[in-house]
Amino acid sequence: MFSCSENNVEEENPEKSKENIIDIIKGDYSDSIHLNKDVNVVYLEEFSFFEDKEEGSYLIDMYFNGDDTLRNAKVFLCDEDIYDKAKYNWITDTSINITLYDSKGDSSFSFVARGMMDGSGSGMEFLE
Repeated sequence: MFSCSENNVEEENPEKSKENIIDIIKGDYSDSIHLNKDVNVVYLEEFSFFEDKEEGSYLIDMYFNGDDTLRNAKVFLCDEDIYDKAKYNWITDTSINITLYDSKGDSSFSFVARGMMDGSGSGMEFLE
């Protein structure tokens, strides 16, 4: 398992949002129009750490209001498993708890994806 991220610490919001389930986007992805709390997960076939293995590479693209403007945070993840669905809920103004999973199997991967309120970075935390 590999990830590209930058750690940051943020206090969790005690009032968690509802769980959302989305399809993982495969193929072309347009990030032109977004609103506060939009989340997209994109399968990236051309982005790979393993040259001799098939694996899933994913972009988690999330949007939130910060410093009087809409901000964006991106997190990249590579895993040997292939997923087709994601479920997530917002746990702070800039962080989500997210699980990528295979709806036809039993594989899944859970983590927290974070953005910075000023838009200066993103990060992730693996959940056990």
